[in-house]
Amino acid sequence: MTLLSARPSTSIDLFGDAALHDPYPLYAGLRQLGPAVRLEQLGEVWAISRYADVQAALADPGRFSSARVALTDIANDALAGSVLASDGADHARLRRVLSPQLARHAFNGLHGVIRRHADQLVAEVVQRGRFDAVSDLALPLVGQIITYLAGLPGRDRDQLVAWAEGVFSAFGPDTRRTRAAFPLAQTMVDYLATSATRERVRPGSWLAEVYAAADRGEIAEAECIPLASAYLVAGAELTIHAITTLLGLLARTPRQWRSLHRRAHDSAFLGAAVREALRYDAPVQWVCRTVTQDTSVSGVPLSAGSQVLLLYGSANRDDTVWGPTADQFRMRRSGIRRTGTDHLALGHGPHSCAGGHLAHMKITAVLGALARATPTLRLVPSAPPCRQLNNTIRGWVSLPLTTTPAR
Repeated sequence: MTLLSARPSTSIDLFGDAALHDPYPLYAGLRQLGPAVRLEQLGEVWAISRYADVQAALADPGRFSSARVALTDIANDALAGSVLASDGADHARLRRVLSPQLARHAFNGLHGVIRRHADQLVAEVVQRGRFDAVSDLALPLVGQIITYLAGLPGRDRDQLVAWAEGVFSAFGPDTRRTRAAFPLAQTMVDYLATSATRERVRPGSWLAEVYAAADRGEIAEAECIPLASAYLVAGAELTIHAITTLLGLLARTPRQWRSLHRRAHDSAFLGAAVREALRYDAPVQWVCRTVTQDTSVSGVPLSAGSQVLLLYGSANRDDTVWGPTADQFRMRRSGIRRTGTDHLALGHGPHSCAGGHLAHMKITAVLGALARATPTLRLVPSAPPCRQLNNTIRGWVSLPLTTTPAR
């Protein structure tokens, strides 16, 4: 790494295999280098890694636009005008379509359904004693709920999750990993165009409401599939990784799991564990924005047209906010200026996660069911977890765990 007086830069590669396995030491180095650090391998792309600067940029679309949210022209051209790649009135117009379906009160009747589904899946895996947190628990729960809400057949859930992983990796720089993701992303779009038509989706579902908005003239017909795709991708993939990350962390800390087991009926305690896991290891590690005018980030000058990576994963480990234990997973986080409610894992500002409440409901349902069902949760020594290497998201391909039933 090198440090210039006003414009720090580095040769590190945030998208290599080693970085995707464990980016946090690199994030710490970036925070030390400066508020904004140019990533030399990517040209005029800057990493913003400190909490206050990331939060401020997310809240200021006037200076940091979402018009180009990927690191290749191919991906940006495909995303142009979507809810992910729009600002101001256009973004608000697209986001408004599903706002009633994603409001907190809209899920009042769904809470019991999610909890019963989680209880059933947990009972099955605990009875077996050994299970995979990804394929046996998180994917079946989240995939089934999301496909139902979207109005799609439940049998398509596994394919949709695989395609969603491709969509997220397609946001990265021009590498072999990114190029391999493009066909997966296109397959999802093709599937929705042919299998998620007006005639096939469930009445009252998200997709039905998207088409109804087009019929009312609120959005264009061409905006229907991109809008549906954005909510499907985020709703499925991020929650699956949030669940498995949380269970992996608790399996490594038996004392914290025992504490959770004793307080399995305490919804506030469960919620604190979920928020801390999101802070500690965010499912989405970064988002990209484009600088609209010559500006600066805490004194570092940036030119109009530059792109910035707002590093959620780094901001959530900033020790100026989270204290000397920022790199530790602690369900009971106290004695610092901020609490787990302030993590940036679900974004901030106009593009904050629209389905955050639904995601929290699903994660808490799984955690509570498992905490009630078993006093032990451990990794399988003979079958180590397999990390998913994705340009944008952080999670597991497989996470084998063992449990013993509660007495």
